[in-house]
Amino acid sequence: MVRGSVTALPFSNATFDLVLCFDVIYHLWVGDDRLAVKELGRVLKPGGYLLIRVPALEALRGPHDQVVLTRHRYTARELENLVRSAGLEVARLTYANFFLFPPAALWRLAGRLIGPARKPASDVRALPAPLNGLLYQVLRLEGRLMRRFGRFPIGLSLICLAYR
Repeated sequence: MVRGSVTALPFSNATFDLVLCFDVIYHLWVGDDRLAVKELGRVLKPGGYLLIRVPALEALRGPHDQVVLTRHRYTARELENLVRSAGLEVARLTYANFFLFPPAALWRLAGRLIGPARKPASDVRALPAPLNGLLYQVLRLEGRLMRRFGRFPIGLSLICLAYR
């Protein structure tokens, strides 16, 4: 275990074949996402891969984003430009959580229409086992479709596979 900052990683250049960065660079505490992605690229070996996931679409911003200190939600073009500006090549870029997008978007819209909650709260919570099992199957289906068709046009998250 090593403690460090994503904008100043405590590793030498070209150390890793693979770097995973899930739900990090969007955070309020990461003031400079360009610097963060450049650092992630710096520690990749030539030919190494970066797999990055971020929340998508500012229109989906809601109370959960306040609770988890979301600084920014990205579009596919923004994430692609960010990764390319770090000197990395995009191998694959897609929105994810495609099938969950419609209910989540409706939930966020309804929350705006009804009015803000007194205290922001996350809408992420443990679910009953049958519902959790159903959502798991939905995500498995999405994974199979993503492998077959390559990408989704919209979703709750963005996933990018890039290489140095």
